Amino acid sequence: MHRTRLRVFAALLSLLTIGTWQHVHGDECVGSKSDRHRTWMEQFRATSHNWDGILTEDALHLMDNKTEVDLSRQGYREVHWHLSSIVGDGYEIYELDLSYNNVEVLNELTFLKFYSLEMLNLSYNRIMSVGNLTFGSLIRLMDLDLSYNLIHSIEREAFNRLYALESLNLRENCLITINEHQFHFNDHLSSLLMDHNQISFLPSAIFDSLSMVEEVFEIDLSFNNLRKMPYIEAKEIGLLKVDNNHINILFVNRTYNVRALEAHHNDIQDADLFQFGSAEHIDLSHNHLDNIVGLHEMGQLEYLDLSSNNVSKFDYNLKYSIQNIPTLATLRLQNCSLNEHNMEGLLKSDSVLNLDLSQNDFVKLNISHLSKLKTLQYMSLNFNYLQELIDYEHMSHNFPYLEMISLSFNRWNCSYFDKLYAYLNSTHITTTTDPRDCYINGSHVADSDINENFEPEYTLNQVKRDMNVVKNLGRSMTYFMYGLYYNMRGLNNHTQFLLLRSDRKIQAMQAEMGHLVGMVAFLVAIFAVVLLLALAFGLHLGYKKWRRNQSVKVVTYSKRGNEFSNGVTVNEVISDNV
Repeated sequence: MHRTRLRVFAALLSLLTIGTWQHVHGDECVGSKSDRHRTWMEQFRATSHNWDGILTEDALHLMDNKTEVDLSRQGYREVHWHLSSIVGDGYEIYELDLSYNNVEVLNELTFLKFYSLEMLNLSYNRIMSVGNLTFGSLIRLMDLDLSYNLIHSIEREAFNRLYALESLNLRENCLITINEHQFHFNDHLSSLLMDHNQISFLPSAIFDSLSMVEEVFEIDLSFNNLRKMPYIEAKEIGLLKVDNNHINILFVNRTYNVRALEAHHNDIQDADLFQFGSAEHIDLSHNHLDNIVGLHEMGQLEYLDLSSNNVSKFDYNLKYSIQNIPTLATLRLQNCSLNEHNMEGLLKSDSVLNLDLSQNDFVKLNISHLSKLKTLQYMSLNFNYLQELIDYEHMSHNFPYLEMISLSFNRWNCSYFDKLYAYLNSTHITTTTDPRDCYINGSHVADSDINENFEPEYTLNQVKRDMNVVKNLGRSMTYFMYGLYYNMRGLNNHTQFLLLRSDRKIQAMQAEMGHLVGMVAFLVAIFAVVLLLALAFGLHLGYKKWRRNQSVKVVTYSKRGNEFSNGVTVNEVISDNV
């Protein structure tokens, strides 16, 4: 019982310590980034007429019928809650830029009626929190930029109604963590940038992996306070960046569908890659690796960077793994304490095209130690202490596909290097190294000028870029089609706006025509009534005359008979005459 109490007390103390640490560091972050924001904004103070003012509906210029509104670099300290009430009646805003202002609080009614908004830029402000209803009505919003603010808290349902959200930028804030299921309703989210925060913990269930439409193309968690490898449940993550943290063990206990992992500049000592079987790009440079396992299981790996690690501590694993990765094309072993004594038999591969061995400790290098790399096309040996390449006369035979070798910034003797340079000129192998990059009697003649003009056709950086282009061709095409669709959609929206305005004019003309037709119909109706009354009056007169003729009788007097007749009517006389 006593031990249980002690454990509970220890757990509470740990939570209290973590909470205090987060609070202190959060306050420090807010303070430092607040000062930085103030410094940035000073350059706009003199040119702004709205400095420290309130953004109201007058600033939107609605009469200009703009669909893209730029209100950046004005220094507004507040956005009026009534702003959304004037957006309507057919007027639509698709892009709104409020960056580089001094806004600290966003009212829940600010964006209430911005239903058509697709891009909202709130970067470089002083926003400290995001509430549940702040963006509740922006159901068509695709791009939300909240970078370079002071955000330290985001409520659990802050993004729940952003069903169309594709890109969310939260970099350079003061976030310590985010809530579980934070993006559970953002099924189209493809880019999530949270670098340069204070994140020390990340829950695994931030997405709804079952309902996600596509993979997440990029999640950036670099420059945070992560001490363990975060696990994020998703269908697939194109690029996961956790570099420049404090991770000491690279380990997850479930399959991690990550295609490219950037974990350089950490404190990683042990790397377990068994759960990263679908990865194509791994960067573990600038760590303290003592052990690495699981490389041989990575059947799709194309790029591996182990630079600035002591390879001698795990050379056996590396030797076994490299030859069992059938797709590996680029291998970087820069600054790995390699020398001529630990190179023999280390590298063997039927797929490696590009090899970087620069900044190591080579004085003499036997070319035959690399002869198992038959497919090699580019090799860098820059910034070593090389004085001799043993058996270089067989280089063209050992490397039939080698196109370029970089040998700059070494300790070549000029007479020896002249022979080596002449040999390279006689083969299909070229070099970017200046022939004067050598020593005569201990004096250095000249350094090679390594720049874009002297770089080989396929440098490691270019290889990385080109391989990423090839590797992500489908995604690049998707982005291109998306950009084309977005532009066409904007054009279509503008066309619809013009059509809507034309329809309104036509409707107004139709209303006027309706009034005119109504007036004509009214006049015709009055004329018809008058005509009808006249006809009725004429009929009435005729009828009265007929009745009078019926009632009047003609009486005749006969002298012979000295008597009067009974009389006959006019009609009877007429009928008798007929």
